[in-house]
Amino acid sequence: MAENSWISFFSAVASWLLAVFLVVQLLSGPFDGRSCQTACVNTIFWISFAIAGLGLIFSAGALFAGKTGWLQSLSFLALLGLVGIYLTTMLIGTFGI
Repeated sequence: MAENSWISFFSAVASWLLAVFLVVQLLSGPFDGRSCQTACVNTIFWISFAIAGLGLIFSAGALFAGKTGWLQSLSFLALLGLVGIYLTTMLIGTFGI
C-alpha cells in the first residue's frame, strides 16, 4: 500500500477525532464551566481543518493518479465530508446565514 493511503487514512482518523472532541467541548455546558475556552476551540478547529485539508490533498492526488484502493476511497470520502462541514461552518460564521 502506498504511503499516500496511510497518510490520508491517519489524517482522516485524526481530524475526525479532533472534530468529535471539538463538538464535545462546545456542547459540554455553559461557557464558564468548559475546560476548553475560545482560544482552545479555535486552535482545535484550525488544526483539524489543516489535517483534513492535507489528507484530502494526498488522497485526491492518489485517486487522480489512478492508484485507488478501498482505504484510499474511504479516506477521500471521509475527508471530503469533514472539509465540507468545516467550509460550511466558516461560510455560516462569515456571512451570518
